[in-house]
Amino acid sequence: MKITKLLLICLCGLIAVSAVWGQAGNSPAKSGILGYLDPQTGAFRPVPAVAEEAPDAPAATTFTGTITVTLTVTVKSTGLTTYLCSATSTVVDAVTTAPRFYSESNTVAATGSGTTRTCKMTIPYAWSLVSQSTDTMSTSYSVIGSGGTNVLPQRTNNSSPLDTRKVPANGATTALTAAVTI
Repeated sequence: MKITKLLLICLCGLIAVSAVWGQAGNSPAKSGILGYLDPQTGAFRPVPAVAEEAPDAPAATTFTGTITVTLTVTVKSTGLTTYLCSATSTVVDAVTTAPRFYSESNTVAATGSGTTRTCKMTIPYAWSLVSQSTDTMSTSYSVIGSGGTNVLPQRTNNSSPLDTRKVPANGATTALTAAVTI
């Protein structure tokens, strides 16, 4: 019976020792740089860091519409015979992420005679916007009067901005007017 007890104690001891050795294999890894040894050059090459995935960009929606700019030009400068008008509308989309800049313009010759000229410009647009609800549209104009075939005399009147507003709803027409003296 003494031998049976002794064998039982030895067997328990063997089981305990193997359990303890199994625990030693889970010790924390030593600090270091993950990489590999290049066999051709003998140089150690660290493994490049994995780039974090960027969050999906919000979906863009195309907003279309028309901006009409009508300028009534009163001529007070002498020597001017030719008049050109230009209007430009700009939008900066998604300012907090990767901004996109849109610019639309139109240039026309003024109509009329005497001291009053009129410029009617239509600017159709189609902008693919991510943040339309917070984007701002800015419209400006320029009127240039010159001495016909001779460039001089020349006179310019600019206004920037003529109008600033949130980007209108899809399909909207925005009508702007201004009285200009040149």
